[in-house]
Amino acid sequence: MPESDYMLYPIGFLQSSLKELQEAPRQGREGAPHAWIEVNASVAEGLEGLAVGHEIIVNTWLHKAQRDILKVHPRDDKTLPLSGVFATRSPDRPNPLGLHR
Repeated sequence: MPESDYMLYPIGFLQSSLKELQEAPRQGREGAPHAWIEVNASVAEGLEGLAVGHEIIVNTWLHKAQRDILKVHPRDDKTLPLSGVFATRSPDRPNPLGLHR
């Protein structure tokens, strides 16, 4: 495989009551509903040692993101100047990876 090719395999899926991108708040603290991770059984033993109250970092693939957008108005506020997506929290980006604490 050439150096420029990377493969990602999901080890689980995030579940929530949100089904459409437009339903999601801009930030979790702005009224997001509860969500949970369903981990594939094939990797479940990797969770051994985690307990309630432990902090973890979860990487997600923002599958509904547009990958061809490079500039956005922050928070979709047209009164704000366009900014590069990497300077914002826009889910639209060439590699739509999410990082969640």
